[in-house]
Amino acid sequence: MTSHPMIRKEFNELVKTYKILIVPIVFIALMITQPITMKMLPDILANSTGLPEGAVIKIPTPSAPEVLSTAISKFSSLGTFVLILNVMGSIAGEKASGVASMVFVKPISRAKYYLAKTITYYTLTIVSMLIGMGITAYYTEILFGKLDWTHVWIGTLMYIPNLFLVVTTTLCASSFFSNAGGASLVFNILIFSVPQFLGKFLDMVSLGGLSNAAMMIIQENSTLSQAFITGLPGLAGVFTLNIVFFFMGWYFLERSRNLKRRRRNGTFLADLVG
Repeated sequence: MTSHPMIRKEFNELVKTYKILIVPIVFIALMITQPITMKMLPDILANSTGLPEGAVIKIPTPSAPEVLSTAISKFSSLGTFVLILNVMGSIAGEKASGVASMVFVKPISRAKYYLAKTITYYTLTIVSMLIGMGITAYYTEILFGKLDWTHVWIGTLMYIPNLFLVVTTTLCASSFFSNAGGASLVFNILIFSVPQFLGKFLDMVSLGGLSNAAMMIIQENSTLSQAFITGLPGLAGVFTLNIVFFFMGWYFLERSRNLKRRRRNGTFLADLVG
């Protein structure tokens, strides 16, 4: 059995569990609320109670690129949580239910099993993000004015490796912990928040540095070449973390097989001694 049938099996699982619809819809909902809220904010404040009579609130109208970049910023935390919820049971759930054992009875390596899940959830993530950003950018352009679509797509692609890292850390946690969601959430909180307190260099090579570069591109505050140079350290850092957590998850999965073998051998020896 090659990895291709495993990938097909994983995509069938996405269809059966409706994740192939749920994740894009949730991504759209999380991002599209930002331009709608920004458009309605002056009316909401104007009609709010508790203001002195005759008070006038003037809010400068943001540009379309500024609104779209804040949509990504607001999406980061909730989008991470959505990905963790959808990925966390992919390995731990199958191990608990016995599905993984049935798969491993066939001539398939754990490496192909793990790689198939990674490819499947990477594909779901990138498609969901492109759909969500495309629809959000379309409505942002209607509500706030013209966007440079080249900057929109390149900025989105620059941001996506951050989401890949969320998938990788969650799969890594799922291959070892029974409560993969909690472990992955701790991983991602540390990875996202700690580097900014450890110096400028670590902040540059972290997820935050890559997010800032993506928002610079979308906001059209710099040329594409300048933004790419700014984001290159973050891209290298995120790419390195993806590789580290990918191989950690693979190692944990192989280690779980070795532990099972030792337990079976231990039981067998105990029966012989008995």
